[in-house]
Amino acid sequence: MIFLKLNGLVLAKEKIKENDALIYILTKNYGILKCLGKSIFRISSKNLNLMETGNLNRFLILTNFSQFKIISALPIKTTGKIFKKNPYLFLWSLRLLSKLKFPETPRFIWFVSTHLENYLAQNPQSFPYWFLYHLLKERGYEIDLENCSDCNRKLKNFAFFNNRRGLYCFYCKKNNYQLIEKKDLERARQIKNVIKIPQNIPVFLKKIIKNSFTYDH
Repeated sequence: MIFLKLNGLVLAKEKIKENDALIYILTKNYGILKCLGKSIFRISSKNLNLMETGNLNRFLILTNFSQFKIISALPIKTTGKIFKKNPYLFLWSLRLLSKLKFPETPRFIWFVSTHLENYLAQNPQSFPYWFLYHLLKERGYEIDLENCSDCNRKLKNFAFFNNRRGLYCFYCKKNNYQLIEKKDLERARQIKNVIKIPQNIPVFLKKIIKNSFTYDH
């Protein structure tokens, strides 16, 4: 058994037995750790408030790398006003991350997760699709907004999609494919920006992202 000292973001917690809990912690180098928190739910516990979803803590963890037990935690950053403004999106983002399996957390996902309040303040309406797009990219599937899925031609003035996962050029389209206007294609390409969240997400891209993430799981 060894001790790990690391920063971790609390993604979720589940009560087990009477006072204990399983705490899901996002870490930079070890992905998501499922840790035992002894006596977390006791009235006298000093760690209950630290284990609220969204809190970033400095953890001391005892482990044999198959089981993890929280020994202590010190606060680095706690949930603030943004949670009150967008509680659903805040919890949805962290709950979504808790379901994924990363051997180590991608740098971009770690940064977004630990600065979630800043990203949500930018544009909460477009955030979910922007976030899902970049999660798909980190998991190895990036939606190609530049080339035809069939012939790999550059998508210029004419682009089409089929309600699934790909975009098609003017030459490869079929009768039931839907035309994408040039302005919508340009808006869609803005979602690739890792810093600025676009103001509007075209409907066709929302459909592709939803379908892609469903298939990805």
